[in-house]
Amino acid sequence: MSFVVSARKYRPQNFDEVIGQDHIAQTLKNALKNDQLAHAFLFAGPRGVGKTTSARILAKVLNCENLQEGYKACGECNSCKAFTDNASFNIFELDAASNNSVEHIRALNEQVRFQPQQGSFKIYIIDEVHMLSQAAFNAFLKTLEEPPPYAKFILATTEKHKIIPTILSRCQIFDFKRILIPDIVNQLKAIAEKENRKIDDDALHLISQKADGAMRDALSIYDKVISSIEGEISYTEVADNLNVLDYDYYFKIIDAAVKEDLPTIMVIYDKIVKRGFEPEQFIPGLMSHLRDLLMIKDLKTAELLEVGQSLRERYESQAELTSSSFVLSALSILNQTDINLLRSQNKRLSVEIALSKITYMNRVIDKKKRVATNESKETTEIKRSSTPTEPVQAQESQQAPQPQEPQQVKAAQEAAKEANPVEVMEVEADKKPVSSPKKIVRKKSTAPKISVDIDSLVANIEEKENNSKDKEHPYSSEAIEAIFHDFKEQTESQSLKTALSYLKVRINEDEVTVLTPARIYVDFIKQELHLLEKIHDQYPEKDLKLAFEVSEETFPEYEPPKKPKMLTTKEKYDMLVSKNPNFEKLVDTFKLKITNQ
Repeated sequence: MSFVVSARKYRPQNFDEVIGQDHIAQTLKNALKNDQLAHAFLFAGPRGVGKTTSARILAKVLNCENLQEGYKACGECNSCKAFTDNASFNIFELDAASNNSVEHIRALNEQVRFQPQQGSFKIYIIDEVHMLSQAAFNAFLKTLEEPPPYAKFILATTEKHKIIPTILSRCQIFDFKRILIPDIVNQLKAIAEKENRKIDDDALHLISQKADGAMRDALSIYDKVISSIEGEISYTEVADNLNVLDYDYYFKIIDAAVKEDLPTIMVIYDKIVKRGFEPEQFIPGLMSHLRDLLMIKDLKTAELLEVGQSLRERYESQAELTSSSFVLSALSILNQTDINLLRSQNKRLSVEIALSKITYMNRVIDKKKRVATNESKETTEIKRSSTPTEPVQAQESQQAPQPQEPQQVKAAQEAAKEANPVEVMEVEADKKPVSSPKKIVRKKSTAPKISVDIDSLVANIEEKENNSKDKEHPYSSEAIEAIFHDFKEQTESQSLKTALSYLKVRINEDEVTVLTPARIYVDFIKQELHLLEKIHDQYPEKDLKLAFEVSEETFPEYEPPKKPKMLTTKEKYDMLVSKNPNFEKLVDTFKLKITNQ
């Protein structure tokens, strides 16, 4: 018994059965309805999303003799039967990957000249058209631009950017999109029901995710799973069969991290490593898990979770235990670890360090919250202490104040010292209770003056600090020249010392011009970036602009270095003899000759 793979067995036979491409199916139906069908089409999109299938359906519909409602081929006429049996003389399928030469396209151009023997149109389906050579594309241009009225061309490709623009401009382009996971799940569920196989929704979601939006890939994975597992198919069995890390590991790791149970996390990761999963597989998987936790925290983003209902409930339960700050911090750590894995010499250790950071992340978050809370409290207390109190007016004239005890007066003075860092005069308390209401009125009415004095004191302090800075680092050409001089004493480079010896500074507001006698000295100074940064740091309140100028007139004492004179061979010989008379004896002893005299 011959086995037919599900991708062929359940291949769509009409536009309504094409999954996930409703926008294209509806456009083609409208074109057929209005008799506005183009002569050339380009179906572009990822693999396994229905490009060739849609091309075959369109070709079958164009030559059907008894077209049904909804633009469905009847499947019973001679043209439909010939197409089903792969015996049609009007529909040609060409694989451009193996027929990519100019000779193949010239042969196709010859075939186009002959009218169809049966049916209304001759349809040419060219798959993987981007594989054609440049010469083949050029040979195809004229035929594609002005074909006979009975010829239709349907080109299919997964890499539209490789097709030359002159071909693209002659075609009506349809962009196929990846099939959504819910659509793939529904199709697989329908196929499983037809074949009387029970399979978990979570397992179907895993197959759909593994297919990466391609229905053909999903059906291939489904065939593999069905043939290897008997009876009811669970998520765990599918994960083992596809060598995919079970999501249960991720849930356990996050639960342990919330409890700060690092030993449990290390044991779980050790099991993952022993199962043969590399860090490059584990880190992205854990990041996807954290991303799903973040998405399910909000009703607006919960729809982005492409998982089954039972798994969704587990995500909701764990999302209640984790804060958004924890999830985002963990994602940041894992993302940096994923980037650094390429350069890591010990990848397992890198992953374990990241897991350790995530485990104790809540402590860092809580500490930051406490610091922020304390700072806000201190700010509130400072604002309260600097708020002036209102003076007592009418009530004091009507009601006499109660006498204060000496201890109360001292307590009030100490409180005033702590609240306002202002010099307070100490008043000696009498043994007798204070009974003068005038003093109390004066005491209360001076509170606004204290607040005003605080502002003035702050301004005075800032002014003194600025004055002290100006005195410490005066802004003048002599001060900047002193910085260069100090640097000259510290450096060991003789060339730089020479350059800094011939240097003067000219100041014009915020522009500092450094004068030197030679261009080479400018290059030496510019290379010392830390020296230039030191000048900027010396005057942070100014936006200094450093400029360099070569001025020989400013340095009359400067003498440019003389270029060495080119010596002849005889002059070199005389110079060596003058330095060492034995050199002449050496030449005579060995009877050496001096050339180029």
